[in-house]
Amino acid sequence: MDVTVKANHPPFNLKTSNNRKEPGPSDPIDPITFEVLRHRLWSINEEGSSTLMHASGSPVVHGSDFNFSIYTANGDIAVCGTFYMIPMFTMTVQIQLVLEKFKGDIHPGDVFITNDPFVCGVHQNDCLFVAPFFFKGELVGWTGAQAHVIDIGGAAPGGWVPDATSCYEEGLRIPLQRMVDKGVLNQGMWDVILYNSRIPFFLGSDFSAFLSAHRVAQARLMELCEQYGAGAFTAAAHQLINDTEAKTRAMLKELPDGVFTHVSYFDHDGHANNLYKISCVMTKEADTLTFDFSDTDPTIIGMGNSTMTGTLGAVGTVMMGSFGQEIGWNAGLMAPVTIIHGKKTVLSAELPAPISAGSVAANFIAAACASVCVGNMMAFNPEFDDYLCGPPDGSWLLTMFGGVNQYEEPFAIMFMDSLGWGGPAHSWRDGVDSGGSLVIGSGGFNDVELHEKTSPIIYLWRREVPDSGGAGRYRGGNGIEYATTGYDVPEVQGSFCSHGVSLPDLVGIQGGYPGNVCGYTIARGSTWLEDMKAGKAALDMVSIGGKLEDLPAKSTFIMKAGDVVNNVVQNPGGYGDPLTRPYDMIERDVRDGRCKTDVAKAVYGAVFNAEATIDVAASDALRTEIRAFRKATATKGRDQFAAPKKAETGDLQLKWGESIGVTKAGAVCCLHCSTEIGALKTNWRESVPLRNPTSEELGPLLKLDERFVYDQFICSECGTSLAVDVRRVGDGLTVDFALD
Repeated sequence: MDVTVKANHPPFNLKTSNNRKEPGPSDPIDPITFEVLRHRLWSINEEGSSTLMHASGSPVVHGSDFNFSIYTANGDIAVCGTFYMIPMFTMTVQIQLVLEKFKGDIHPGDVFITNDPFVCGVHQNDCLFVAPFFFKGELVGWTGAQAHVIDIGGAAPGGWVPDATSCYEEGLRIPLQRMVDKGVLNQGMWDVILYNSRIPFFLGSDFSAFLSAHRVAQARLMELCEQYGAGAFTAAAHQLINDTEAKTRAMLKELPDGVFTHVSYFDHDGHANNLYKISCVMTKEADTLTFDFSDTDPTIIGMGNSTMTGTLGAVGTVMMGSFGQEIGWNAGLMAPVTIIHGKKTVLSAELPAPISAGSVAANFIAAACASVCVGNMMAFNPEFDDYLCGPPDGSWLLTMFGGVNQYEEPFAIMFMDSLGWGGPAHSWRDGVDSGGSLVIGSGGFNDVELHEKTSPIIYLWRREVPDSGGAGRYRGGNGIEYATTGYDVPEVQGSFCSHGVSLPDLVGIQGGYPGNVCGYTIARGSTWLEDMKAGKAALDMVSIGGKLEDLPAKSTFIMKAGDVVNNVVQNPGGYGDPLTRPYDMIERDVRDGRCKTDVAKAVYGAVFNAEATIDVAASDALRTEIRAFRKATATKGRDQFAAPKKAETGDLQLKWGESIGVTKAGAVCCLHCSTEIGALKTNWRESVPLRNPTSEELGPLLKLDERFVYDQFICSECGTSLAVDVRRVGDGLTVDFALD
């Protein structure tokens, strides 16, 4: 396979895409009617979503790995659900392609299907169904339904193939084609797809649920049009989009023009623990944003790639989670956004590259990088303080089992428990413990009993892990760990696929520390069952016996009876220096079991007395000692002043969050103690002291292999943490921004 990056793809913008047709004219509607229709459309979309969830028997769908949306006649999103977000914008591309491929041959009752990541999909398991909505013979809109189906073929159960070298070893790719023709099911296509699945019952139930969701939502749209007319539906949809676009552009105009960058790395390609750079350069100009990923590494011959549509969906998710916090989620959010890719990179893979993890691998890193860039830009305007948070989604910790169950039937099961990672810390609050992801906003995970009832798998525990979120004045949310094992069968096949094992992908911001790395640990030949029969509870991986082994980020193998795998999710970073965290918040966390006393002392500088309360005097002294240690172990920045001085009132020209200021004379200033530290030339990090802390200094669950270092930048006067980066050895220092 030729994986050389030779050139860039043309810049892509959904609004100006060559495939997009301009919306037709619509008559304006009065404000009261608009509000009625706006809420009516939300209600219809919610009913479509609810129908899909309840009609499907899949535990993955019940865990919210699905979504439903209403689109305009040209494919623009008007209203979307709050579930799995990445395919929402890729279905816009699907509708545009249907309008082009089937021009003049689109009819009431049609439904079009694809899952092809190289056409408009994300990965093979995400099946996309779009249906045209006609009123009185006129195409006035579309509905879109999609979900992750448990198994659609491939070399491994569930279609996740870590050691694949091409997409032909993975799940079935379905071309963009008509699944339902004028209300009549294409039975031949239906049968071919189901014949390729290990569990056709679940796949057929999912497909039936898609069709049911379309029927229900379109019946409600028909009622709306009969009451108000098709013109009112079109006008309301266009106004929703136009309002969101106007508000997004207005927000952008309040933010500084400049270039914002972030780089991270994808670890392990399914064959070896190789590293792949993901680079995001975001340029903000007036009321537009350009995300340039062209400096990303070439396509992986293994697991981890994303296609351009998968990356499009990831960027769309970032826009929804940042600018969309108080405005409608629709096509208007992406109208100001342009995306640039290099050819055949990790984020723009082409046939025949492996793509089974296209929904949760490199595009997760791309989203994290884009989130950091957006946050760094917003940090320059205090009006956006409430929006400030670190990247929310680091890695999907896939745990997939398959084989033959206790009833001698084929089975495959994907655990949604891994959505139980913590939420990111904000500038004003802690991240939510087990708060879940941005990529599945209303996501959740299943009851333990549901999996244990339907598969030969049993849980030994599922619980939150103390101190797993990144430390900070406001900490990242703690996430979960869960241990699973085969039961009542001699063996099961396990597929374990993730990234963020060699390094944390979720950095802290404004001096906060990164969240923990994720990982899998197996106990081979444990005695958990014998212990339980004897009345001994399984408490942790040590207590159950067996041979302990840390698994690589990606592996597929046969698990024998007695083998137990513990899964630990990756969690977001903190906000602000942990040494500024209020003592009452630390006391609360220790009391509630969210933080251990030794971590409170080592990371937060909080000393507990015999009464389990904080000794304030001892803690103040310890924090002073830690700050002094930071200063003593730091090296001077290239552009750091020989003698720092206090900034005068009124000297500041710019403030970047709560940590860094720039004076009118061009000096970098610590906002915590008003000290001018150094001259700002090309990168503020060159103007302040740098130290390289160990993983243990930053948190008990942080790891870093020998290819990376932590860079902590501090104030030369007060020793406050200003930023903590994860940098590959040999790379230059991180550059957050260059303002116009």
